[in-house]
Amino acid sequence: MARDRVSEDALALFERGQKAYQQGDHREAVECFTRAIRLRPDVAAAYRYRAYAYREMGDRLSALNDLDTAIRLNPQEVQNYVDRAMVLFAQKAYDQAIADCDRVLSLDPGRGAIYGLRGRCHAAVGNSEQAIRDFGTALEADPENAARYLEWRAELCLECGLTDQVLADGERLTQLEPSNPYARSLQGYASLAQQRFHEALEYFHQAIQLDPELLTARIGRIQAYLQLRQGMEAEADCTAILSLKSEDSVVAIAYELRGLARRLQGRWQDACADFTAALQHNPTVELYNRRAEMYYYAGEYAAALRDHMQALKLDPHNPQTLNMLAWIWSTCPDPEFRNGPRAKECATRACELTEWSEPGLIDTLAAACAECGDYDLAVQWQTRAVELVEQKGNANDTTRQDYQARCELYRQRKPFRTPWGPLSQLLP
Repeated sequence: MARDRVSEDALALFERGQKAYQQGDHREAVECFTRAIRLRPDVAAAYRYRAYAYREMGDRLSALNDLDTAIRLNPQEVQNYVDRAMVLFAQKAYDQAIADCDRVLSLDPGRGAIYGLRGRCHAAVGNSEQAIRDFGTALEADPENAARYLEWRAELCLECGLTDQVLADGERLTQLEPSNPYARSLQGYASLAQQRFHEALEYFHQAIQLDPELLTARIGRIQAYLQLRQGMEAEADCTAILSLKSEDSVVAIAYELRGLARRLQGRWQDACADFTAALQHNPTVELYNRRAEMYYYAGEYAAALRDHMQALKLDPHNPQTLNMLAWIWSTCPDPEFRNGPRAKECATRACELTEWSEPGLIDTLAAACAECGDYDLAVQWQTRAVELVEQKGNANDTTRQDYQARCELYRQRKPFRTPWGPLSQLLP
């Protein structure tokens, strides 16, 4: 009789806990479930529901402990594994979450949402092929939630370079959710990757019309504008982003992109100011090199060298930094800043790091050899740079003509001088 009374009291507390949980009073729910568990510590459901309340309070460790107990008490209850997999995913314990998903699917193979969750775990640990398969199975097993599986798969395919699949999934997602701006943004990035810049621009236009504050679409549109050399339009989008209250990382990107937009317009000082602002938020090798380029254009060669040297401190093995230093020391119009031996050393190291495969870097090595007075070797390397440009087939006629002109200059036993930096190495 006493045990029946205890069970009744535990049930009453359990029901109170459920009511409190439904009303959003999670602390009261935890208290009620805890009192119920003291009376009946053998009831798995009480631990599971207390775990829900802990999870809502952000106490994932307590939630996991309760779910572990619930599984120990009732190892055949599928929902316990489902709930634990979700908490483990949130904790970034992906391998453990995958194990729980596997257990769920062995007990109940029809749970489409678990295929989706397992796909996200596989994606997080780099198992992209399995993740894509899981998202496909989730689409078939749980068509009611197809939109989120399509979105997850499209994001992963974009990372993997499967741009045709991204475009196809984006189209299906748009049909399911015509007002979804993110679908169009994903399609825009896929088109960018395919170098179909006008199409990308149109996708980003549509995304921004649906959500003017969607930063991913705004940044994508800026990148498309830059590729199409529409500097003023790119600058306007950057300024729009900077007018919003954004995280430091986004602010840094906006300043950097605006610097590139202003560089396209030949506004070196304005671009330099933007790169300086970006560096304050995110000091990177690339940003120091970009600002150095602006200093070089403005004839501030010492400042350019300082920035390149700062970039080299951050990454001593960066071939672009080594190349830019070699370029200044080889070709600077002011003899005070030329240093042939150092240029040759840096240019050679840059070529070694890229396995002698980049024509722009070999072009710089040729200029360094000419600065050292070794014109025969300069001709040899410049000829190789021309050959690589032709083999790659991705350089414009101007680049090829410039390389050939330098080769002829070295045959005449003359060094190369220019006030301009090697733009091909820093184009966005």
